[in-house]
Amino acid sequence: MEVEIRHLRVIVAIAESGSLNRAAKVLGLSQPGLTGQLQRIENSLGGQLFFRAERGSSPTPFGHNVLTEARAVLRGLQGIRRRAETQSRLTGAAPLRLGGYGGFLHIELSRWLAGRDWAPGVRLTEETDPQCSADMVANGILDLAMVYEWPGFGVRLGDEVHSVVIVPAEPVLVMLSPDHALAQEREIRLEALAEYPWVDEPPGMSQWPSYLSQVCNRVGVSMDQQHEVLFSPTAQELVSTGVAVAPALATGQDRPGRLRLRGLAGNPLRQCLRLVYCPRSVVAEHVEEICAQLVRTYQRRGANEYFQRWWADEGRHTTPTF
Repeated sequence: MEVEIRHLRVIVAIAESGSLNRAAKVLGLSQPGLTGQLQRIENSLGGQLFFRAERGSSPTPFGHNVLTEARAVLRGLQGIRRRAETQSRLTGAAPLRLGGYGGFLHIELSRWLAGRDWAPGVRLTEETDPQCSADMVANGILDLAMVYEWPGFGVRLGDEVHSVVIVPAEPVLVMLSPDHALAQEREIRLEALAEYPWVDEPPGMSQWPSYLSQVCNRVGVSMDQQHEVLFSPTAQELVSTGVAVAPALATGQDRPGRLRLRGLAGNPLRQCLRLVYCPRSVVAEHVEEICAQLVRTYQRRGANEYFQRWWADEGRHTTPTF
């Protein structure tokens, strides 16, 4: 008799049940029928698999070896079946729709998702307003979104969406030209920064300008916003030529000869990085995997000197563990 998959299931069932009687019930067989089948399997393999006793059955040393291989084969078979089911489910399915805004994290998460066997491609959308992104998830336009929100200006989330906080209090940095008078400072006071032209997003695009104004009012300063731009490359060009200074993500990169990132003394500006997702999409089944990848990607960044210090001192202690 050639040993088949069904025979491996018999061996595992007897081991896990601890007795032929219980295994027979699990397998839907009579005990005499299972006993006869086990004898035929042992004859085929050339050795006794179980010690039989009144209190039950336990694997012999040879049985332990066979069990290890049997379980490996059955796990492999389950994996094949899961992949086949996933592929069948994904055939003709629409790509995952990722929105929000997270700087380089947005791109990196998109690339990572595109390589998952459960994701039928990725469609990327950028939107600076976190509330708009969350509403797009709630309305079924997006499957997930990475959003930044600010203290006192949190995103309203209904029952239609779930969320996970990735970084609860990320500092907002500032980018300057390497030739700027403040570029050599290790940390820059908000009061000193307010003395120079500022470039930022236009009012009304998100709650960021309102949050910035609120913090500045507490400190007793006002930013001299002379330039309103929508796109980061435009802001970076203005900064690199010394025309203005601008806010920057903590995960931003120094660019030798063009841009230098610095922290603000006391970190008066903070923001929360949150992942918002639809509980009815495939994302919900893999949300812990997605969040773990985001944290790994985030901590590997190390893109500027301030980020490295902040991450070592504070950041790594606040991100969730999955």
